[in-house]
Amino acid sequence: MIVEVLHYTPLEVADIAICKCYGNEPHSDSEKVKARINRVANVSKHASTIEHLNYSFDIDGISRACLQEVVRHRIASYTVKSSRYTLQELKDEEISLSDYLVSTKNSHIDIQNILQLKYVKLKLIEGIPNDIIKYLLPEAYKTSLVMTINARSLQNFLELRSSKHALWEIQLLAKAMYEAIPDEHKFLYDNIIQS
Repeated sequence: MIVEVLHYTPLEVADIAICKCYGNEPHSDSEKVKARINRVANVSKHASTIEHLNYSFDIDGISRACLQEVVRHRIASYTVKSSRYTLQELKDEEISLSDYLVSTKNSHIDIQNILQLKYVKLKLIEGIPNDIIKYLLPEAYKTSLVMTINARSLQNFLELRSSKHALWEIQLLAKAMYEAIPDEHKFLYDNIIQS
């Protein structure tokens, strides 16, 4: 799994929103900006002020099972790799089909997923359309997406998905997303990311 931040909103935007709300002047000192945002959004829980901070993530190599968990977070935008247009990559692929699958670390499941993908490839060669073939894809089939989410929703995502009760793969994704966030933004999430 690879996670990269493509774009993020500067912290000053949240500071301007806070100043609008409370009739203050924005700070030019970045440490004072962070302190005010932390006090208002994290301590006082006036989290609507950080909805003006957005992150666009490029997420590559998660399973379709993990994707189902990700898209349950409604206050975000998703553009996902289309199986309609990209399944043909399997048809002529010479590398190992296991490269297209997320390993579950359970040999019985992983072997079955490889066998299923071999069957998918066979059906692609036979000419069955992608829109029908995708019903055969195993949940471990890798996909990628661009996800844009605001800071308040990301706090919720990280809190829920870094929990030991979450799917193991989405726990890894949550930690990778946190690590990809610019260092100057991490204070927004330090108190909620679960180790």
